[in-house]
Amino acid sequence: MHISDIQNPKDIKQLSIKELEALSLEIRLFLVDSISKTGGHLASNLGAVELSVALHYVFDSPIDQFIFDVGHQSYTHKILTGRAHQFNTLRQHTGLSGYINYQESVHDVWESGHAGTAVSALHGVLKAKQLKGESGTAIALVGDGSITSGMSFEALNLLGSDPTLKGIVILNDNNMSISKNVGALSKVLTLLRGNRLLMKLRNGIARVTPNLFVRIYRRFKRMIKAFFQSGNIFEELGYAYIGPIDGNDLKTVIKTLKQAQKMKKSVVIHAVTEKGKGYEVASSDSDGKFHGVGSFDKTTGVPTKANHTGMKSYSEVISEAMMAYQAIQKTFVVMPAMLVGTKFEKFYQQFPDRLIDVGIAEEHAATMAAALSRNNVQVFLPLYATFSQRAYDQIMNDIARSDTKVVFGIDRAGFVGDDGSTHQGLFDVSMFHSMPNVVITMPYDAQEAFNLIHYGFSQIHPFVIRYPRLETEFDPKQLPSFEVITPSWTVLSEGQSQIWISYGPGLDLLLQAKSILGVDAKIINARFIRPIDQTMLKAVLDLNVPMFVYEEAFASGTLYHHILAFMAENDYHVKIRHMAVNDIIHHGTREHNQKDAKLDIDTLMTVLKNL
Repeated sequence: MHISDIQNPKDIKQLSIKELEALSLEIRLFLVDSISKTGGHLASNLGAVELSVALHYVFDSPIDQFIFDVGHQSYTHKILTGRAHQFNTLRQHTGLSGYINYQESVHDVWESGHAGTAVSALHGVLKAKQLKGESGTAIALVGDGSITSGMSFEALNLLGSDPTLKGIVILNDNNMSISKNVGALSKVLTLLRGNRLLMKLRNGIARVTPNLFVRIYRRFKRMIKAFFQSGNIFEELGYAYIGPIDGNDLKTVIKTLKQAQKMKKSVVIHAVTEKGKGYEVASSDSDGKFHGVGSFDKTTGVPTKANHTGMKSYSEVISEAMMAYQAIQKTFVVMPAMLVGTKFEKFYQQFPDRLIDVGIAEEHAATMAAALSRNNVQVFLPLYATFSQRAYDQIMNDIARSDTKVVFGIDRAGFVGDDGSTHQGLFDVSMFHSMPNVVITMPYDAQEAFNLIHYGFSQIHPFVIRYPRLETEFDPKQLPSFEVITPSWTVLSEGQSQIWISYGPGLDLLLQAKSILGVDAKIINARFIRPIDQTMLKAVLDLNVPMFVYEEAFASGTLYHHILAFMAENDYHVKIRHMAVNDIIHHGTREHNQKDAKLDIDTLMTVLKNL
């Protein structure tokens, strides 16, 4: 069977184990070839092929519901549910999502983009089936990085204590989340997973020895496991624990799933897999560089899209700024499992005693950062904008409420392109505006990024420096200096007839629009989103000319609304217009995101013509 022939999961149920193994190999080759052209999540999907094939072989989706934690390891699931022909559109505008998507298939039953939600969703699905008297079960596929999150433990604790519900949790243990896993549970899993060579030897014995010897071996194994693993955390929480098993051995996985299917209580299947299996470049990657990739040469693994000459990502700029800043002031970095994504590998190599990776635990990271600061440690907390939302309560109560200085690096702020709706960095401005004491900033270029880092550590309040998923001019061999700045706005382009205000990449669109339209507009860089520069704002309002505010952020509680409040309080009646995001924005290029949000250059010029 060719993967393009698969229209429904039932199509694979009549295949033999050898045919399923051949199919798994074909899927791997297909994934490498396809992702090399479109980009996407590579290593995680290569490691989970057999798990997905076995799930669809043993269970009946969508009656039996498959819940993928995060969803970036669901590509094989998409293939087996008839979407192979769409992979040339993966993560492209109106094309196949890189995650689970309700609109794509009846087999996509749980949308997820943030780690740690699968077991909670599993509990909800099982309870709904129980309440409605529906048939079928539910299975959660959870990575060993996700299982360490607080939300996973909350759900594991409750589901394991309910004898009336029976669900299956597959722990996909590849000793990696995006990058290496950290923490005590990771060490426990390392002990539980044992030696892969011995595990394969055991599977080989099981294939060639008579059933009697296999039964004796299994009883002996259970006795030994009970003696040495009496502290198994999953069994203590009320689950039957099976494993560790070789999650890339299809026959073993199928047999284990059938065993779990017959059990009367909830089960945790501990499957040890190889992240990047079948593609040597990815399987040998210990840093997580092949977790999520752009297009690449599949022979060498080298990206086909490199940084432009003289340009670096803002993530790299901030990381370089933090390394350089250590000569001025020692700081400590709390890193929630984003060492590679935030480009802090080099920082960690130079200052291993000044960074701790806390894993996928943003809530813990925020409170820990607050405690460090309250004990006179200068602390930097880098978070993707989308993930900062997960720690709202901790940031609000432990940092903002008490006016505790933590410097936040809010990475991937604004549109994120092909990562899609669960990762858009459009809500952080509104979120931080809803909290007291927080200073919110965004640099226009590398020099301003350095200056804002310096300012942030020099002042006394919670401080946010947000930066986009874009490149900017930057030479690591000639670093900008750390200049002293005040919490003020700057004029990017002079003019008198209109006032245009924005921050970050929105300023480039305003400059482009001014050049095309030829309007005598003053363009203001509102690099301090909060507090607003009241002196400059008053001066431009006194000109009594039309004003326009452009924000690559969700249109609720943003800079525009605070300008309106200032105008109302000071009795200004200047004409003012606003453009911001008003809807959920899906995947595509950054330009597609702008068009979908009606923030593109064409729409912008139409609005400005009628200002």
